Amino acid sequence: MPKMTARTTTLLRTALGLALALALAVLSSFIQGEGPELASYGNLCGPATNEGCYKPVLKGGFPLAYLFDMPGVSVERRLSFGEDTLHSVALVLDIIIYWSAIMFVIWFANRRRASSKNCENNGKA
Repeated sequence: MPKMTARTTTLLRTALGLALALALAVLSSFIQGEGPELASYGNLCGPATNEGCYKPVLKGGFPLAYLFDMPGVSVERRLSFGEDTLHSVALVLDIIIYWSAIMFVIWFANRRRASSKNCENNGKA
């Protein structure tokens, strides 16, 4: 089996980090919160029931919320990629944040491994 070059190894690590970052960003949609954005959830509010009903919007994503509930279009109070509002810039930023954290962990692990190999080699001399 041919030996992998440093460039190939770096490319594989980067691709693996990107795939993992994408998965973590999508799975972060299960971390949900509400507000401060408001949305209209009907029009039978107020003393005369002729005013709009506003509630905090359900949103998902971490660290930046990127999926927002769209009342009246989707199942209310349940997030779905096909029906709700997707803020693609926030999703891309989430992926970048996760990818950066993953690449830092990989870099730190490689430095540590190289340092321990260096200590072993110095001990043998």
